[in-house]
This record gives sequence, structure tokens and C-alpha cells, in this order.
Amino acid sequence: MPALFETAYAPLRGFEDGWCNDAGDAGGETYGGIARNFFPHWQGWAIIDAAKSHSSFRQGARAFSRHLAGIPGLADLVAEWFRVEWWNRMGLAQFPQAVANEIFEQSVNLGRGGAGKYLQRLCNALNFNKFTGQRLFEDLKEDGAVGAKTLGALSTLLAKRTSVESIVHALNCMQGAHYVGLGAKNYNHRQFVDGWMTRTY
Repeated sequence: MPALFETAYAPLRGFEDGWCNDAGDAGGETYGGIARNFFPHWQGWAIIDAAKSHSSFRQGARAFSRHLAGIPGLADLVAEWFRVEWWNRMGLAQFPQAVANEIFEQSVNLGRGGAGKYLQRLCNALNFNKFTGQRLFEDLKEDGAVGAKTLGALSTLLAKRTSVESIVHALNCMQGAHYVGLGAKNYNHRQFVDGWMTRTY
């Protein structure tokens, strides 16, 4: 049974819900997890810009988020963008639901390239046949480009080497280490670390 986008998107909506424009966030203005600096051509920005004339915009992010949540069709634009730009492009429906959920969430938060490198690194680390002592596939180049080779390697590992639970656990470990590294290196990121770490539970 293919993994379902709706199942993967439901928890992400909880992490990424609402509008914000936090100083120190490289993505700048963000709505529903879509960062304007990185994705300026998303069609929902025109609706959000028009809504800034509403009194809630001057009342702060929470009030404006509540107002935006009531605009018909805006939430659908967000969900469809994630489906097309992330879920479909990464071919996640072919994997077990738990693995697809984790890769989807990490890719949205860390970027396809960042999450892709961690996935490739994990595949390489597990690329060992316990019975023959040989590789199961040619080691992947850690370039962040998740394509047929990376997806094929992950499928091989799930079929011949490890479990869904172990893959998800390892990906969460790497994600947590990533957040710790960001906070340790950059003082301005430390305000976000507590929130980021909730994604790794």
C-alpha cells in the first residue's frame, strides 16, 4: 500500500501552522511552512499581501494567523504546494508510511538538499551485507540530490538490511544533531532550538 500524503502532512501542519516574520530567520516571512525568501513565486503570497490591510495584521502574528486561517482556499493552496513540490517530486509514496513521513518532514524543515545529504549518509553507513561482508549497492555521492539512486538504495536497505523503525530512529538522531550544531555555531539560532527539537521525538 503506498504511503499517503495526507497522513504525512497532518503533523507537519501542526509544526508549520500560521504566519510569522521572525528576525533571524533566513526564510523571512513564512506562512504554513512556506518561506517567502526561498519560494517567492508561490501564488498564496498575493492573497496574504492583500489580507495585510485587515486590522489583525497590526495586532501581531497570532491575530493575523487566525485571520488568514479563515480565508477560503488558502489552506488548500498550502497543502497542494507541499504535495506537488515535495511529496510528489521526491517520490515518497513508494515507501512505508513512517519512513515517508520522516523524510517529508525533514526535507521541508532542512531543505531537500540538507535532508537529502543526511539520507544519503545514512544509506552509506548501512551499506553492508552482514552475511557476505559486501556492499549492497554502490556508495552514494552525498550531494543532496535525492533521485533514483538514493531512493533505490533506501528501498534495498529496507528490503535486505534494516527496519522501518531503525531508519526513522537514525534520521531523527541526525536531525537532532543538526539542530544542536546550528545552535552551537550561531547565537541567533538558539531562540529556535527548543521548537526545532520537538520534531525529533
